[in-house]
Amino acid sequence: MRTTAACFLLALIGTPALAEDTRLDLDAFFDLMDGRTGHFSLDGEYYGSEAYHPDHRVIWRDTDGQCQEGTWRNIADFMCFQYDNVSCWQVFATPEGEHYAVEDSGLRVEFDRITDGAFDCNGAPLS
Repeated sequence: MRTTAACFLLALIGTPALAEDTRLDLDAFFDLMDGRTGHFSLDGEYYGSEAYHPDHRVIWRDTDGQCQEGTWRNIADFMCFQYDNVSCWQVFATPEGEHYAVEDSGLRVEFDRITDGAFDCNGAPLS
């Protein structure tokens, strides 16, 4: 019994998503975000927005409105984003159609909404 409980606890620690949530693979993530903008929150507070442009280009806009241009690529089971530094995330969908991302450090952000179109660093939508 102790072994079963220990295995269960290790599985929970190693799996940030709930069992019924689905991790998005590269194709599902691309279908979800290509040409769109994700708006994110952390602990209920606005965290930033990320615009997904063609050729795996992205623009991150932080809470102060400052922008960084970068790229993203798939590495193993992670979507990795190269700005000043590399950060790698796994993206999940819930049965209710919500999305969230978990960084390899364990940080979790929620997709508050996904909007059509992508912004440039001045905030104006790109056509």
